[in-house]
Amino acid sequence: MIKRKLLLFAALLALGVGLNQSAAAQSGEAAGTSTSSITAVTVRGKIVEVNKAEKLVTIEATGGRRLYLKVENSYNLEAAKVGEPVVARFYEVVTIRKKKPDETVRSASLKEGIATANPGEVPGAVAGQQASVLVTVVAIDEVNGTVTVKGPDGTVEKVKARDPRNLKHLKVGDELVVTLARAVAISLEKESAG
Repeated sequence: MIKRKLLLFAALLALGVGLNQSAAAQSGEAAGTSTSSITAVTVRGKIVEVNKAEKLVTIEATGGRRLYLKVENSYNLEAAKVGEPVVARFYEVVTIRKKKPDETVRSASLKEGIATANPGEVPGAVAGQQASVLVTVVAIDEVNGTVTVKGPDGTVEKVKARDPRNLKHLKVGDELVVTLARAVAISLEKESAG
């Protein structure tokens, strides 16, 4: 239920960007068939506590906010020392593309993965999740700059386009593949000089 709402929210976000011709040109798809929105946030901080028994590392970011990480990789846990600088990078990419006429797409899918450092590498880990949902355009209101989409479970959402001119690339009945990908990368890194 929550993931479905998250995906439809992602559709709202990305459709708000509109079907962008430059994104389509970069991907090799026909103009007006896809768009992407990328958000990247970098958080710098330092390790303030390492609890090896609980496999828990506490990081304090600029401004005093604390982040608690469960560290299962013994190499990463041994490398974690109080006072060491840490960089966490959070990424979110929302992509919407028109489903190709002969393409088979699942109505919804979810993929997850994690990778951790090996001995001798910079200590760290990357975790990611990708969710996709197939929605159908059920209404387009060019006057008000909105499009209404229906999810595979029948949920209907009205989306306000950031640029209503992009609505001309859509028609009722179009099927759109909405993909939300999130990843976090955390590593021990020395502070840069700049």
